[in-house]
Amino acid sequence: MTDFNLDDYIQQLRAAARESEPGRKVRQLMNEAFQNPQAIGSAMPEFENDDEVLFEDDSVSIWFVRFMPGLHVPPHDHQTTATIGVYEGAEDNHFYLREDGRLVHKSTKRVGPGDVIALKPDGIHSVEAANGKQSCAIHVYLAALTTIERSLFGWETGEATPFTDENYDRMKRLTA
Repeated sequence: MTDFNLDDYIQQLRAAARESEPGRKVRQLMNEAFQNPQAIGSAMPEFENDDEVLFEDDSVSIWFVRFMPGLHVPPHDHQTTATIGVYEGAEDNHFYLREDGRLVHKSTKRVGPGDVIALKPDGIHSVEAANGKQSCAIHVYLAALTTIERSLFGWETGEATPFTDENYDRMKRLTA
């Protein structure tokens, strides 16, 4: 895929989300499209906000997401399959498990231009831009993300808190 058209891509993702194996099909479309991250970046509009819903219905939510340097978003879950493709910069995804009521860091994965990762519904991660530069990505969730009851998790305690804008803003960390 050398050319990238966001409207066409959204339609392809919508169709994939309605297939019998939506996670596999979305991942396949993401892997194909993100082989050319420059084409995606060139086709994406300029967004004022760091996250914008590009499309959402009951079967899929498609978002533009930008992480700015110096900000580490709190550990959270999605309660649905999430597939993330980065087309600019890089993001560090820190993965956690809850053990004995605590949040335990298990691994970190840097996701750079052209990389695609998938998270299971119960996956917990925190995210920050890597290398002191913003990262831009397309995130695809296999449900209406804005309607799902999700959780944020305390950095030290691992205590689950409802995912609200207020809690998110209170719990995010400034780095460097």
